[in-house]
Amino acid sequence: MTRTDEPELVQVTDLKQWAYCPRIVYYRRTLGLIGHPTYKMQEGKLAQAMVEGLELRRGLKRYGLEGARRRFGLWLSDSVLGLAGRIDMLVTDERTGVVVDFKLTAGEPHENHLLQLVGYAVLVESVLKLVVPVCFFYRIPDARLFEVPVTAELRRKVEACVGEIRDLAARQWCPEPTPVRSRCGECEYVNLCGDVW
Repeated sequence: MTRTDEPELVQVTDLKQWAYCPRIVYYRRTLGLIGHPTYKMQEGKLAQAMVEGLELRRGLKRYGLEGARRRFGLWLSDSVLGLAGRIDMLVTDERTGVVVDFKLTAGEPHENHLLQLVGYAVLVESVLKLVVPVCFFYRIPDARLFEVPVTAELRRKVEACVGEIRDLAARQWCPEPTPVRSRCGECEYVNLCGDVW
């Protein structure tokens, strides 16, 4: 599918941001503000391009689908789910899909990452009619893979987040900032939260 401007659709990256700090979603979706890209965000894009080049030379056995097909930057949208997003890498055979998301981080995946991965998984299942049993969080610095099972609980959380984000846009209320203030220093919207600073 090609990308179209469908403002009513929740971006899968919004799921990640919603769990990280809902104000990021508020600033972007409700106020239409574009954040200032941070150094870490810019470095992440460069690192992702490098990893894509390396991935083309590797086999797919580590993803459990040896001999399958891999696609980078695949954009999918589904108005029934209310979701849209660009997948870093999708590995597929005739019946199965595996979502891989590249992250320039030293940490392990947290709930915000899990919601993003499962958001992509439900999009793949709905649009491409493939089964997505697992996703992978690919930590770029050490090329470590973290397997994330696509569970019923995570699917429910994704659906609930989509509803909450749509409610946010409809009511146009400003949510509370993240209680983890250490996140604020690296935020692209850092200058907008006067009540935090």
